[in-house]
Amino acid sequence: MPTAVPFSRRLPASGRWLLAPVALLLFFAASFAVRPTARAQELPIQIVWVRQYYTLFLAKPRSGQGPLQPYVRCLVYLQFRNWGPSQRVPMGHGERPDYPNIRFRVWRNQARIPFERRVIPRLGGMDLYEVNFAAGESVRVTYEYVEEVLSHNPAAKVDVFEDTWGFQGYRPPLEDWWIVVDLGKMYTQYRASPGFGQSPATPALPYQTFFNRIFRVSPLGYQSRGTEIWWHFRDVGEERMHSFPKLRVEWQAWYR
Repeated sequence: MPTAVPFSRRLPASGRWLLAPVALLLFFAASFAVRPTARAQELPIQIVWVRQYYTLFLAKPRSGQGPLQPYVRCLVYLQFRNWGPSQRVPMGHGERPDYPNIRFRVWRNQARIPFERRVIPRLGGMDLYEVNFAAGESVRVTYEYVEEVLSHNPAAKVDVFEDTWGFQGYRPPLEDWWIVVDLGKMYTQYRASPGFGQSPATPALPYQTFFNRIFRVSPLGYQSRGTEIWWHFRDVGEERMHSFPKLRVEWQAWYR
């Protein structure tokens, strides 16, 4: 999920922000023709709260041919507060080549804003946009994307979705942070086609058995209710805002 890091005039050696399947980035690079109003570490903008909703589902590949393919739809809400003067903040959504982005949309306070797509060889694409903050203004940025999950281990019929987060360059704390993964669509599609060599007449596994048998999720410490699992954090300080354990959802691909 989102990563917000300062972008120097040269690419960082590690390229960590470029490897995140979803990245919310601060760009202060001459190559993007943006003149900063302040250095990233001096931004008076706070991310007050974050909501990230991931939905896994199966659909036909974009070619329309072949078996069902896993996808992830993510809806992200970011509530900002500008404690300083007016700011113009360049941001971006990034992708990894193994999770190609097939749709992206972004809103500022429910109004669609334009974006420009750039492709970085061997690292994936970036959808770049800008958000304006008036002095003292609270702004909600919402974005939605859909990613294709390419096969992780075809021989073992294992698929994996991963995401990383980190919010650098913003004023702490992050007061309220929810990360939610919904497996309801996957379970509905499993019930329609159980797989694992079972005939359609074989009763489908109950959801909890299905989850325990099919999925592995990390980091640990999540809670669950129904077909949703989530992590909830309050008053996240600067150190933890900068780095958070990777979200990893691994499952047996019964649909292949």
